[in-house]
Amino acid sequence: MEPIETLPDVTLQPHGIMSEKFCQQGLTTFHDACQWVQSLPYGANSHSEDSLILFEEGYGNCTTKHGAIARLAQEQGLPIQKNLGFYRLNDEIVTGVDALLAPYGLDFIPQSHCFLVYATHRVDLTAGNCNGKNKTIEDYDFVVQVAPDLSPEQHQTYYVTYLRRYQALAPQLAKLSDETVFEVLAACDLQLKYQCSILTDTLASAS
Repeated sequence: MEPIETLPDVTLQPHGIMSEKFCQQGLTTFHDACQWVQSLPYGANSHSEDSLILFEEGYGNCTTKHGAIARLAQEQGLPIQKNLGFYRLNDEIVTGVDALLAPYGLDFIPQSHCFLVYATHRVDLTAGNCNGKNKTIEDYDFVVQVAPDLSPEQHQTYYVTYLRRYQALAPQLAKLSDETVFEVLAACDLQLKYQCSILTDTLASAS
């Protein structure tokens, strides 16, 4: 992943509702908006199908953070898109996941993450956030360009599409029903939140 400065920059114009929201924050350039979004606390929003929720709740995850900036880029005429990448989640990424996978004979489970793409450049606005991950995801098996905002149903459709590709590569994964895969994913998500809470407490104690 690369820094925000690899993206093109413009002075923000109030060309749409997302642009107006960023201007109301006193932000004057596209880079300012990106840095502001990156600095927001990391957390799952009450809903993710409309990234304007960032301004209401004051925090966001990869879905809403990159959704808001992708929408802003569209309004400002910048060729920057939101991409959805699929990677292999295990203990290397989130501590404690391997123990959740072991009963199913898995050494990974497919997971997705959003980021921005401009030409050949990739930018992750959750990099450096207290997000429960041990490192920023750099390696993806599959990447697809998506709309700035997706409904839960659309997101699930993408996941199932690429789950089929992983099942062709991993026999143990192919033995599991979709329902079981989603149950394991939910458990892994709870583990991620647990790891995030540990890091938050550690940082608070250190300060």
